[in-house]
Amino acid sequence: MVTTIAVALITAVFGPILVSWARLKMEKKSPQTPMSDALETSTLVDTQLEIMMEELECDRIWIAQFHNGGYFYPTGRSIQKFSIFYEKCTPETLNIQQIFQNIPVSLFPRVLSKVYKDNELLVTDVQNAEDTYGLEYFTNQCNTKSICIIGLHSLDNHLIGIIGISFKEAHHLEKDEWIFLRQKVGVVGTLLSEYLYTTNKK
Repeated sequence: MVTTIAVALITAVFGPILVSWARLKMEKKSPQTPMSDALETSTLVDTQLEIMMEELECDRIWIAQFHNGGYFYPTGRSIQKFSIFYEKCTPETLNIQQIFQNIPVSLFPRVLSKVYKDNELLVTDVQNAEDTYGLEYFTNQCNTKSICIIGLHSLDNHLIGIIGISFKEAHHLEKDEWIFLRQKVGVVGTLLSEYLYTTNKK
């Protein structure tokens, strides 16, 4: 109980401060090149992922972002795809970033529909879950027993990506872990949104 209250207090106080600091830093910085902007944002996001891995003691954490993947013939309608742009793993865990590049959203309709509607998806134990949302192949190939996927939103509440946390053993996220995780997801979403929107205005 004390731990939960402490985590909630830290989240409430320092979460908004970090987001405001990142926003102020980006607003005040002198004009930079696209490369320097990308590297600065990547460094900030990577730091957040390191903190999350250490706190949650997960085996893998990754961020996938949605992007245009070409156009359908003959209407010209945009093909919606996603790619993993960020990933951190324990030394003995398989890296999946190179596998999940330019993936059509149509390959994971149940997962993405669940996240789009409810913002979160959790499978605590793949082997005993009532619904794995079609993730059996992914979890089997990637040696995953537990997986949590949460939506990343822009400042105007558009879904711009997803963040995934996985464990090799069944893992039940405690209340204080959920509080910490949701706060960090908000920070990462803000960092990516600031980068995308600021870059788009240049």
